[in-house]
Amino acid sequence: MRLPPKMSFILCRWTDITGGINLEQSKIRPVKCSTVGWLLEIKKDYILIASSIYEGDDEEKVIDGTAIPLGCINQIKRLKRP
Repeated sequence: MRLPPKMSFILCRWTDITGGINLEQSKIRPVKCSTVGWLLEIKKDYILIASSIYEGDDEEKVIDGTAIPLGCINQIKRLKRP
């Protein structure tokens, strides 16, 4: 899968791993998710998406973020910046 460049504004469609306690087995299955934000990091086995980036003078960004394993990603689409 080809990934957009870092700091692209993206829509990522992915499959989340789920678990259950004291449930019928038919009710425990992965769920489809969508995350929108800025692609901050591209690592060997995951990406980091920021849905919020807080302003400040910090050397390291303060964010609301989601780390998604590459194996869980179904599609990434680059969006126009807001």
